[in-house]
Amino acid sequence: MLRLILAATLLAIATGARAQAVPTINYTDLWWNPSESGQGLSLSQSTTSNQLFALWYTYDPRVAETDTATAGDFKPMWLSMPSGTWTTPTQFTGAVYATVGTPFALAWNTNNYAVQQVGTFTFTFTSADAATFSYNIAPPAGLPAGNPAANLPTFSGSRSIQRLSF
Repeated sequence: MLRLILAATLLAIATGARAQAVPTINYTDLWWNPSESGQGLSLSQSTTSNQLFALWYTYDPRVAETDTATAGDFKPMWLSMPSGTWTTPTQFTGAVYATVGTPFALAWNTNNYAVQQVGTFTFTFTSADAATFSYNIAPPAGLPAGNPAANLPTFSGSRSIQRLSF
């Protein structure tokens, strides 16, 4: 009986400590690295649940931009993290998805919609205005051509980011 009480107490303490991992700062804003112009992140943090939504606008390594004369230009790609977990009050991790849908100017068509989990994002905030953004993109192999992550290569890294000042 004593072991059961001890186990329940330890579980309650561990669960309570995890539940307290909430941020003291709202990180909602546009974030970027000034030396990497043309890409960045939009972060939106719920004021009630503290969930963080992230959208990374970057360049798609699969599709060269043919509208410019500059070699090495790529078309835009957006990867989204709709939710995740605060592992500490300054670190958030969540699953990342590639999506495709009906273009904005056209009527919605459910046949054009697809979503594929492709990896994870981790944000480690060092202040209210600075963070490290880490990403691990590794889509499953053998996806069909219509899948938004088809032929997306595996890539990972981290970069310093800061709030975009207007």
